[in-house]
Amino acid sequence: MDLLKHYRLMMALMHTGFLGNLVVIYYISKGLSYAQIGLATAVTAWGIVLLEVPTGIVGDRVSRKLSVLTGITLHILATVILIFLNGFAMLLLYSLLTALSVAFISGSLQAWLFDTMRHLAREKEFREFMKGTKALTIPLSALTLVIGAFLAQFYGFRLPLLLSLIVELAMLGLAFSIPEYGFEPVKENYRRHTRRAFGELLSRRIFPLVAVSILVSLETNQFQKFFEPYLGEVLALYLGTTLTGTLGLLGIAEIIVRTLPKLVGVRIRDSWSLKLYSVAPVLVPVLTILSVLIRNPLLIVALGVVATMVSTAFQFNVSVELQHRLPSEKRATILSADSMVAALVMGSFYITYGFATKSLGLSKARLLFALALLFLGLLMKALELFGPFKNVIKLEHIPQRG
Repeated sequence: MDLLKHYRLMMALMHTGFLGNLVVIYYISKGLSYAQIGLATAVTAWGIVLLEVPTGIVGDRVSRKLSVLTGITLHILATVILIFLNGFAMLLLYSLLTALSVAFISGSLQAWLFDTMRHLAREKEFREFMKGTKALTIPLSALTLVIGAFLAQFYGFRLPLLLSLIVELAMLGLAFSIPEYGFEPVKENYRRHTRRAFGELLSRRIFPLVAVSILVSLETNQFQKFFEPYLGEVLALYLGTTLTGTLGLLGIAEIIVRTLPKLVGVRIRDSWSLKLYSVAPVLVPVLTILSVLIRNPLLIVALGVVATMVSTAFQFNVSVELQHRLPSEKRATILSADSMVAALVMGSFYITYGFATKSLGLSKARLLFALALLFLGLLMKALELFGPFKNVIKLEHIPQRG
């Protein structure tokens, strides 16, 4: 098999799951509250804050392949705990292991891939390679999610979780089979390397991209956080059933909202991709506001489709742009530092949003946070058009008119 096909399959499996965000309903079925779920999600994000840079340095100083293998192994252990979940303490342990897993994989995986493509003199194909990978990942993710949703509805949550475990074991074996090329371990002092990586992250060339990326991620997560129980409540009211009775439909809705639009968002032609990249900071929170004001399940799903497509096009462009701007010898550490900053913001958001939802209810919390994020989106656009971000967050890797 071609070496890059190994990467493509591994990355496709890595983004495949049988429950997706329906796992929130699994938590609820175990007697956990929205506040506890929000806190556990924050623990994952804050764990990433503490672990991202040390694990990123493992990728730069020891081996990017070893870092990815360690992350996959830890995620397998986390899935085993999730299968036997019983109470808040086990959820926290799962969250911590997930944080450690993500920290080892993030930064190192794409750095490993990009270095390999550079070794093969194919780094200019990176954007198209990532498009092709998403084209494989998205339908596979959609298929497994709808299977998992109906399995959970008719046979309980444990069966789809077991299937996820099998996929992760296969992914571990595949990662072992891929050699590591073009990797030069960093020899400089740990503290100096970290300081220089953060300095690069905070530079005028990198930081504006990071800032706008975090904002759009925050807006997208706010639309999607607790989306399944929110839509489930609306569906249950329309259909005269219970939240559990909507699981199969929610699985289909999640595919429609979260999965299939990603294919459009990644494969869309560059001219449209640039337009979505530009409007994303303002458009995503507007879509969230509309999803609250008009409680129609079909419209909510349609708004989710647009939000996912816009966010996917935006984040894909940012990730490719960063790979082209980052220096090779600090790539994994800088990407980990990026994830660390993002996780710090997301952790604070998740715990606040969880308690706000418990206090205000899903609808009011969604509306309040969407309005606040819309204000930030408008502020970001003002900085781009008239302030210090002008011309800095323009995508350099795509030829642009004007």
